Amino acid sequence: MAKRRGKHPRSKGAEDQLRLYDGVQVDVGDTTLTVRVDQQRATIFLGDYESSAINLADPGDLDFEYMQQMTAVVDGFFPRPQALRALHLGGCGCSLAWAWETHRPGSNQVAVEINPAIADACRQLFDLPRSPRLRIRVEDAASAVAAIAPQSMDVVVRDVFAGAQTPRQVRTLDFFNHCRRVLRPQGVLVANIGHGKGLDARVDCAAVTSLFRSCWLIGEGKVLSNGRRGNLVLVATNRPEVSQAWDEATRGLRRLPFPVRVLSGADLKRWIGSTAALVSTPAQDLPADTSA
Repeated sequence: MAKRRGKHPRSKGAEDQLRLYDGVQVDVGDTTLTVRVDQQRATIFLGDYESSAINLADPGDLDFEYMQQMTAVVDGFFPRPQALRALHLGGCGCSLAWAWETHRPGSNQVAVEINPAIADACRQLFDLPRSPRLRIRVEDAASAVAAIAPQSMDVVVRDVFAGAQTPRQVRTLDFFNHCRRVLRPQGVLVANIGHGKGLDARVDCAAVTSLFRSCWLIGEGKVLSNGRRGNLVLVATNRPEVSQAWDEATRGLRRLPFPVRVLSGADLKRWIGSTAALVSTPAQDLPADTSA
């Protein structure tokens, strides 16, 4: 097991200390966790897939575009520095939870990671916030959300992947109904969904739009049109009034480096199409995402 490196370097000798992370490899069962450092940013790979990126000198700085989008949305609904209760389904490096803790001191967050070796490695390698600021639970995401107390979370993040694919058990109507149940009345669900070139986000969107009053789908135009594979962010809430919060979220999205499209209402329903018939399908019978 990799050794804990201690506090993140910020002063004299920081560059030399940062190099200690570069090339670290940890056997985490059926794959390998590898850390690559470019200047002060550590990227965590699980096998061949980028899973997390952490700015070791400034954990509040997010690298992945979909995490920037999620943060812009959450900032619109819950202005900084308001503390949050957040459930992160999908853990690994906990970079999103760490960034939110940086911007919102006093937050109480739970990250769910199915692989105990990954959870242990990230706790040892990185100076993650400690419990109760950030608790890491080793559990399957679908089982974890089913056991969370009703109306106990401001935000639920679904960011669960096995390689390039999202496991079927976290794409069902039952799963998203549990997400709705654990959210407070003003709460927000944000989900990272792979789409394009063999991956189909419409199943997830159909389930969520059947359960929540207001939904938005955020993504780059070429991904939405199936021109290339990428990440989409689905946002959902049952707040009775959303216009002011969404206006703030939209302003945040416009400030990001890369432009995005947003689908909602009738446009989102047209994009989903006939996939709505799949929302009540058991997880084991959902069509598998295929690599193309």
